[in-house]
Amino acid sequence: MTFKMIISSKQKRNYINARNVTDCLSSFGGVLLLLFVCISSAQADPLIKIADDVVSQTAVGVPTAKNKPNPTRYNLWMYQNFMIMEGMDALGEVTGNQSYKNYTKRSIDFFAAYQSKFGDSMKAGPAGTYKWYTKPRQLWQTGMVATFAEHHKMRPNPEFVRGMKTVDDLFANAPTFDDGVLVRDKSKGRGLGLQIDDLYMIAPYWCRKAQLLEDSKWLDRAIDESLHYFDYLWDTEDKLMHPLWMQKRKGPYGLYWGRGNGWYIMAITDLLTFIPQDHPKRKEVLNDYRSFINGIIARQGEEGLWHQILDKSDSYQETSCSGMFTYCILKGINEGWLDDSYFPAAKMGWHGLLSVVNENNELTGVCPPSDISEDPNYYLIGRAPRVHDQHGIGPFLLAGAAYLQANKKLKK
Repeated sequence: MTFKMIISSKQKRNYINARNVTDCLSSFGGVLLLLFVCISSAQADPLIKIADDVVSQTAVGVPTAKNKPNPTRYNLWMYQNFMIMEGMDALGEVTGNQSYKNYTKRSIDFFAAYQSKFGDSMKAGPAGTYKWYTKPRQLWQTGMVATFAEHHKMRPNPEFVRGMKTVDDLFANAPTFDDGVLVRDKSKGRGLGLQIDDLYMIAPYWCRKAQLLEDSKWLDRAIDESLHYFDYLWDTEDKLMHPLWMQKRKGPYGLYWGRGNGWYIMAITDLLTFIPQDHPKRKEVLNDYRSFINGIIARQGEEGLWHQILDKSDSYQETSCSGMFTYCILKGINEGWLDDSYFPAAKMGWHGLLSVVNENNELTGVCPPSDISEDPNYYLIGRAPRVHDQHGIGPFLLAGAAYLQANKKLKK
């Protein structure tokens, strides 16, 4: 039954057996009782609680000159919020909940209306965040531009055009390696570097831009970009992705950062949903995806989670990368890219994620915003875990939705 799949294994439940269900259905009162139990069970689940909290805390509606609402952290121009939107869309699809289904539309419509009326003046969240929309300087400051491209095709909006043009200009002026892959200037005399998390800030937008413009060159660019990342960063012995490739040292740099690897596989998983079956490079991307999934499953901890530094089991169990890996495995099962033998690892991952939800229905153990380092203390002390950081919320929602879908598919 649907309500049973939503319920957390962490919490004790007194399920209604088939005979009791039949008895209940024999009377109108029994039907009401059954519905009450189903709804109560769903509401008690951490996945639903966290999703409902996101909905309630996101400013929506149409701002006016007389009514300037206060944006929240969920309204800001941040890639984390794109991931949360993707999670809400997926959860709405699998549950049928209209507030989840409508979340992305209401959220970006609010953002567009706010920008049109008040300019780039949102001040919730980290200092300077509100300037990333009109004055981005780094590849990771692309916010929800992929959502703009997706929704502009259905509901044209001049603010969506403005946002996309700003990001297009950012990419057009970004430095590149000789092969054309977009890179960062790492400053402080370190030169140019290909950083693993940037792929998720680039490829999802280009995939949706290809659909918007009906121009496959943008999909091809996203594919080529992803293949470059694998060539530069994949370690054939450790079966993990290095977080950075530095031009000056002509080689990789940094420890195996958990969420960095998560960003890579999130981008590849998203990309595969756009590549046609007959595309000449689909098999190559799919092979990269499977190689990564096999490598990352080998690093999964006994409690179902992955570590902040993936090859160091004494580093803390990190929630955002665990959500990313769990989601990408489940998505592969649901799409047929992986067979059902991968489900036990995904199931362990999901139950591990439920175990880090505290009594306030908040995700614990989330790595804050991070750069790249070869010093373990940078990741373990300098990047000590946070509670309910947005980096963890999106992957949790995506993993939860994919888990519900896989349960339906596998009838478990």
